[in-house]
Amino acid sequence: MMLSDHIHEYCDVLDADEYFRLLKLLEDFEFPDFEEIGDDAFYDLHGHRQQVDLKEGEVFDIVDAAFRRVMPKIIESYRWCLPSDDVFDKYSGYWLCKYPEGGYLSYHTDTDADAASVTASFQINDDYEGGDMLFWREHKLDKHKNSIHVYPSSLVYPHEVTKVTSGTRYSVVVWFAYDKGEQW
Repeated sequence: MMLSDHIHEYCDVLDADEYFRLLKLLEDFEFPDFEEIGDDAFYDLHGHRQQVDLKEGEVFDIVDAAFRRVMPKIIESYRWCLPSDDVFDKYSGYWLCKYPEGGYLSYHTDTDADAASVTASFQINDDYEGGDMLFWREHKLDKHKNSIHVYPSSLVYPHEVTKVTSGTRYSVVVWFAYDKGEQW
């Protein structure tokens, strides 16, 4: 078994009406100003993207529906590393990310002080160039709109988002089964 065998993809997580509604909502979504990720970030993380912690609203509801639909598959695939079946008891919340042309996130792992058991990334659209998610600097994930990639949050899964060369990349990232004894 290879490390890449523990990266799973779940396609078509929203039905067509929900998916097109989400795209429409993102056209008018108010993101905060860009903040360069740099010098003071954990593990020398660098990047250029806009991000917002979704707390409520229609975008939250649609994203939450997508993750809840695939959660039984995630639990089954990662039962070996999840502390319980109730992964929504402790999770990071949904981080909506916008990578404009030139946006990227440097090579890193999801193992900072708030590391979780699994990371899930919702690939909302695929109508952009570049912006590939790479593991181990060479293993490129398939670029499928309306899909969720899931992988263990550990030192052996370093990854990056390469520079977007054309268009805008939208994604949502969440860390499930945070198990340090505190709610996020």
